[in-house]
Amino acid sequence: MNNKFFYSFITILLATFVMLVGSCNKAQKLKPPPEKEGSEKVKGPGELMNVIEIKAEGEILHYQKESLWGESGFSEILESKEEFKSKEINSFEKDLERYKRYIQNPRVEFNETRKSTVLICDIKGAMYGGDSYEFHWLLGDLPFDLYQFKQSEKELYYKGKVNNIPTTIRLVFPYTIAHCHEHVWPG
Repeated sequence: MNNKFFYSFITILLATFVMLVGSCNKAQKLKPPPEKEGSEKVKGPGELMNVIEIKAEGEILHYQKESLWGESGFSEILESKEEFKSKEINSFEKDLERYKRYIQNPRVEFNETRKSTVLICDIKGAMYGGDSYEFHWLLGDLPFDLYQFKQSEKELYYKGKVNNIPTTIRLVFPYTIAHCHEHVWPG
């Protein structure tokens, strides 16, 4: 009787592990092909660095992307603020819609002292099953996944280059985390 229980338990444990790994690998394989150079992904002249911070709160991800610009690039942006705002919001909205994620309360702020622009919004649709989040929408066009992030108790952190631009990405959660390639859940 004990052997039957033990083998049943091991079988269930292995099946659960295979399903979890399989869903992470499946998400990895569904990545769309990288965009060609010169596409809308390439931001205006003089972009020097990007800092992305995403904080999870319930069904919402609070998103903020600060882009620091060179002098000439930032001057051009200031000359056409409204056009820049519209392009930033529309471009990000289209990127999210590819993954069935949605932007809420978008705005763009300008910091003339830092020569930076900041896209701020909430993202809806990235949560699945309780307190778990899917980040394929963020990582889909990047050559890396969450395993390249450093992990602390409640955060994932990446520092490197994205499209030859120094970039940091910080994902913050209200609980201790575990993760796979593109998913984060309570640990």
